[in-house]
Formats: sequence, structure tokens, C-alpha cells
Amino acid sequence: MTSGIAAHKSANLRPATAFIRKVLFDTIAAHVPGAAFLDLFAGTGSVGLEALERGAASATFVEKERAAARALRSSIEAAGVAEMCRVFAIDAVSFLKRRTDPSEFDIIFAGPPYERGYLKMLVHILFCPERLPTRVLAIQTSKFELAQVKLPDAFPIRQKRIGDTVLLLARAGPE
Repeated sequence: MTSGIAAHKSANLRPATAFIRKVLFDTIAAHVPGAAFLDLFAGTGSVGLEALERGAASATFVEKERAAARALRSSIEAAGVAEMCRVFAIDAVSFLKRRTDPSEFDIIFAGPPYERGYLKMLVHILFCPERLPTRVLAIQTSKFELAQVKLPDAFPIRQKRIGDTVLLLARAGPE
């Protein structure tokens, strides 16, 4: 499914590499089957589409760049999974602020553009017990941006380092 992703060129898009997706899904594999998956800053949608390949029940994609959202809708149609997907062409932070029920999504993945302050906003909005998804929260960031943000210590946050990329992983429930 991820091989048929519609191409969209933009300086603002930084798709998760196949290796980063492998590390992510190897780490959260047990939580994906049957999950409602939220892909924030979706870009090409490669992460959410891979979640569907791995058994997620649904995927919601949030991408503010309208041309990228249109290309994503084309990819979803081509993959034959439109009935399992929703695409919102809106800023991810605005989307999150409008949502009040954290149980709507079992897994939230965010791959925001680096060095634009999104990590700090996401930490503030999502890394609190009442806002965590029911299974896993994962954020892809850079080690440089991570060094500028204080992570909360209310619950464990695992870090997986892949070169200059860091995956932050948190669970609402026990490990």
C-alpha cells in the first residue's frame, strides 16, 4: 500500500523513511491491529497507510497543505481503503485543540516539520495523562529540536534514536 503513494513535491514535506517506519512499527506492533490510528502532519500519509497494512481498523490523516492532502486522498483511493480513512486539510495543532475525547484514537503519530516549534506545542497538548491516546503516542523529531524542549516527567517517555531522528513514545496504560 505504501508503494503506491501519490507523489507530491513540497519543501514542507519530510516523509518518514522506510527505516523510520520499520522502527516505529516494530516498536508498536502489538498495539496496531484493530486500532484507530491518527497521522498528524501526514504529508504523503505513508505512516497511516502502513498502519492500515499492519491491521489498523481506521486511519485519520491531518495535513494542512491542501495539495498534499489531495495527493493523499488519491493514494487512499488507489489503495482501495477510502472507507477506512478520513483526511482533514487543517493544521494539526488546530485539529488537536478541537478534539476533546482522547479515546477517539488508539494511536497518535506526529511527524511535524523540524525546527518550527511544533514539538513544544505537541508536548504541551498531548503529553498529559488526560490527552494521551488509549494505546500509544509517537512523535518523530530531531535530536536538535528535542534538546530545546523539556519533556514532562509525569509518566515514562521512551526515546528511540535513529541517526539525527528521535522517536518519542508514550503509553497511557501500563507497559
